[in-house]
Amino acid sequence: MQGWFLEMSEKLELKDILGALDCGAKEVWDELTAEQRKSIAFFLLNRYMSSVKTGNRELQEHFVLATNEYYNKHFYSLSKHPKLQWQLLSICAHDSKKIMFHEWIGHKKAPANKKTRILEQFYPNKKSDELHLMSKLMTDKDVKDLCRQHGMTESEIAAKFK
Repeated sequence: MQGWFLEMSEKLELKDILGALDCGAKEVWDELTAEQRKSIAFFLLNRYMSSVKTGNRELQEHFVLATNEYYNKHFYSLSKHPKLQWQLLSICAHDSKKIMFHEWIGHKKAPANKKTRILEQFYPNKKSDELHLMSKLMTDKDVKDLCRQHGMTESEIAAKFK
């Protein structure tokens, strides 16, 4: 894998980083400049490497299990050793050494319920998870009382709860 990044600009592209990792290119770390090394976000690579978009369940399982077993297990204790982190991610590659499509899996956002949408109006600076928790803790009666305290009429309140 000599020269993996030689024709690249100073900025590393995610697809190139993941491609090198998919090929098991442990030695690529030594080819990177100091600036390129600093730009690698290992926490994000952890999420990407564990996810492969393919119809092959064996490949999907391989990447989840390998990333968890080799890399994720001691992620925080190894955070001061970026070369070791790179090498651990590179051994998560599949034996085929094929470049895969690693899909980002974001955090699932809880769907907003009626109470959450009402509370958003009264607490615009609260985070969505705080509003969701409030909606779980408050009864419908509590939220209706809050609406009354903010000057809403009974017909407006009824419309909010339809």
